[in-house]
Amino acid sequence: MNHMALLKKYIREKEDIDIISRGYPFVTISRQSGAGGHALARDILWEMENHAQTNELFQGWDLFDQTVCALVLQDPEIIASFDALVTEEYRSEIQQVLYDMMTGRSQQYLTYKRIFEIVRILATLGKAIIIGRGGVCVTRDIPHGIHIRLIASEETRIRTVMKEESLDAREAEKLMRKRDKARERLIKDFFNHDINDPLLFDVTFNIDTQSTADLAALIVQMIKLKAKKTH
Repeated sequence: MNHMALLKKYIREKEDIDIISRGYPFVTISRQSGAGGHALARDILWEMENHAQTNELFQGWDLFDQTVCALVLQDPEIIASFDALVTEEYRSEIQQVLYDMMTGRSQQYLTYKRIFEIVRILATLGKAIIIGRGGVCVTRDIPHGIHIRLIASEETRIRTVMKEESLDAREAEKLMRKRDKARERLIKDFFNHDINDPLLFDVTFNIDTQSTADLAALIVQMIKLKAKKTH
């Protein structure tokens, strides 16, 4: 059963499913807003295609970001907007208490609990690239992970957000800072970690000095080494 089929079964049946780890590596990508997380993920998959015919390790990999959000929203117990999940909108603890008082729901905790459960399933299965969603913290105890952090200068990140969201520089900077703050709060509130702590990650890359294509080739080699150590 592939990733998607297993996850749909989990969401539909709401019970523990038999997950068998074969020790395949997985990759988590944490990134500053506008630092190219999706570009890197696509380049990793592209680089894997060059190896897939001769190495089974690089066959059957999937990218999970918006896919996780779509899966979570299939759960009728979850009441959240797709846009809020995709943009990783996250309220502070005080904001959430006020929201819960007004709506009579405690949705944020339930939503992220389901997201974290899905991320752990993906990591256990392996052959998954997981962007954001607290992936580095959720999967730290799973030994075959490779945890990447992407950073870049504010100028580079603002330009990227301007292009991706069709915004002017001022609005792009505002959105960039809002997203970064939300991601920082998520990691702090749920895991009591600082997302900017380099010790959380195996490696931190500055995309101002290295292209995502070059980084993808390097990460593929890291995956090979990780597979040798865990088999």
